[in-house]
Parts: sequence; C-alpha cells; structure tokens
Amino acid sequence: MNTRPLNDKESANLAALNAIGIRSTLLFVTATGLEKSILDATAPLRSMLRESGVHDYSLQSKGPQHKVTTKAIILKDAGPVEALLSLYRPFTKDGDPRLWFYGLKAEAKHDNVLAVFVALNRIHALNLSNVHLADSLGASVALSSFFTPFRRAAQEVADELLGMLRELATRGPIRAVCSGDTAIGRSIETALGIAINSRRAPDYKGIELKSGRNTILSKETRATLFACVPNWKLSTLKSSAEILQRYGYTRGDTFKLYCTVSTLKRNSQGLQFRIEDALRWLHEVARLNPEEPIAIWELSHLEQRLEEKHRETFWIKADKEMRAGSEWFHLQSITHTRNPNLPQFERLLAAGTITMDHLIKRKPSGGAAEKGPLFKIERQRIQELFLGQPTKHLLAA
Repeated sequence: MNTRPLNDKESANLAALNAIGIRSTLLFVTATGLEKSILDATAPLRSMLRESGVHDYSLQSKGPQHKVTTKAIILKDAGPVEALLSLYRPFTKDGDPRLWFYGLKAEAKHDNVLAVFVALNRIHALNLSNVHLADSLGASVALSSFFTPFRRAAQEVADELLGMLRELATRGPIRAVCSGDTAIGRSIETALGIAINSRRAPDYKGIELKSGRNTILSKETRATLFACVPNWKLSTLKSSAEILQRYGYTRGDTFKLYCTVSTLKRNSQGLQFRIEDALRWLHEVARLNPEEPIAIWELSHLEQRLEEKHRETFWIKADKEMRAGSEWFHLQSITHTRNPNLPQFERLLAAGTITMDHLIKRKPSGGAAEKGPLFKIERQRIQELFLGQPTKHLLAA
C-alpha cells in the first residue's frame, strides 16, 4: 500500500475534515496511477465502502464486464463537482480491487493525497494536497459551505447520544447482562438498545462507546483502543495458532497465551515490542537466547485502525456495586474526545503507555480462539492521544 507522512497542509486539512465528523480513508496518488488511470482500493477503503453499503468488492467478479460505474463527487475549493467513478477487479494482479475518478488527472498530481469518504450514499474525494479547508486566511467559502450540514449533523448525533445516556443515568443503576471485563460495556449498550456485534465500525452513528468501572478496587487501569492482527505476510509466525503453540502455557485444563506485551520490558513469556523506525514497523520478538522474531504490525495500519475506531468517542465511567451476587453499574461521567492525534500513537507505544494483550486459547478442535490482539492505553493518559481539549460531562446527580 502506497503511503508517506503527511505534510503540514495535508495534516491540517485532514484534521479539519476529522473535526467536521467525517470518517475518511487516504489514497496516495502515484505517477503510475495517474498514467494508467488506476487507484488501489486499499483494505481500509474497501472496508469503508462495504460498511456504508455503497460497494462490496468481495462480491464483485473479475474482468471489465463486471466493472461498476457510479456517480461520485470531487471536492474543490470552488465547490463540489460531479464525476464518474469506476470500481472493478482486473483479471491480473490476483484481482486486486481498483477504482478511478474520471477527471482526476486535472485535479491531482503525482504524490498528492486524497481523502475519500462516503456521504449521502455517494463516494467523495477531497485532495488534501491542494484544497484550503483548514487555511484560516485563504479558506474556501464554497468548500466550507458544503460541509456546514455535516458539522451540524455531527453535533446533533453527539447531543442525541449524550441525552440518551443522561436519561439512562436517571433510571438508576443498570444490572449487568453478563460477567467479566466486557460486562459494563455490554450492559450499557444493551440498555441503550445498541445491538452487540463484532463490527470494526464505531458503536452509535459514528461514535465509539468505551465503558469502564470507576472503583478503587477496579483493575481496569487500561482502556481498549481496538483489535488488530499482525501483518501475517511480513511476520515470521503466520497465525495466532502458531504463536500459541510456541509461547503458550497450560493453566488448569486450558492451553492459552494471555499476556500483555510492551516496548518497555519483556513479559513472563519473554515477549516484547520493538519499534523499527526506518520501516515503521511494530515488531514483536521473544527476547530469548537467541532472540526470536514473532510478528509485525505496520504502524501506518495501526494508526488507520485508531482513526477508524476513535474519530469520536464517549469514554464512560461508572461506579459498581454488588447486589445478591449480581453486578450493577451507576453511570457517573463521560469524557468526549474527537480526532486522534496520530503522531502521538507511536510515542505512546514507545513509552509503554499503549500496550497489547494476547488473548489466545486452544479450542477443543485443536485450533486457536483469538479475542485480540487488543491494543490498550493507560486510562489517565487518554487525553494525550486526541486533538483538542476533551469535554467531560457529569451524569450522576
């Protein structure tokens, strides 16, 4: 996947787009792509199109006869311009998904960066390299006007969810619907009428909900950010099952690997992270004698997962009490964050503030069940990972 660090202008434009409340994915324009009228439909883009119901490449057959052409929007300083967009899978290159905005050659140059997003069932492209969305002096009035309804809608969703949680808090404590670490989140989402599922997308109309117990005895010192498996093609071990087989242990009747991995020191299984700066890799190794390479995550992909999951988040805190053997939750407060500060992610990994949990165990069939890997952050440092000042709302009377 083509990628590079954003320059100051591109970063500011992306931050402005994030602040509006729009989830986008980035496409990096290459000279070859311009020449051949080809853009790679990257994994984050395919996921976004599928989740929005606009297009599912996994259901599309190869070949020009199966090409899909639809109307799209290219956003310029002068305002939106309609364009045709083709979505297809060639016979070559294993059918790797492609797309192309007709007329893009007049709007983009080699090494430009496009922010692509879906709105009103249309695919939109905004060239972060040349628009003036974030420029306070030369801001485009037409472009700003285009996004005004989106700004209002984003605030309306946040106000709506905040109102639902305040009303829920007035009803009194919520009884847990299950047990374990996930009980509080599942119980609150169930009370809100949000279906429990394993989607990668945020929980409520683009807002992620993260809930934690707020008790002195609570062990919840870390909050889960997202789950992300390694890049198995780059990794030495090629599956969670292989990692379990090599580094797992028997506890009772279960063979498993439940452990936290950090950059600061090796854990009891000898596992530790190392950041490979030149390659922008997060490399998990076993610090044994000799050292053993295990798995690799691309930092750019981890940053994309963070941005996808936490464009806007309500971090909910609740007190707990036990009644006749059941856990009950009293909603106390919400910390509302927007827009991950992506350059801080690597720093917090290097500082050991962000860690990863392996949660792998052997299934009766002999395979491996993986609940993670879960990337987590120390709760008291959450504000360092987001732009702007988090807003706190008290729910308890």
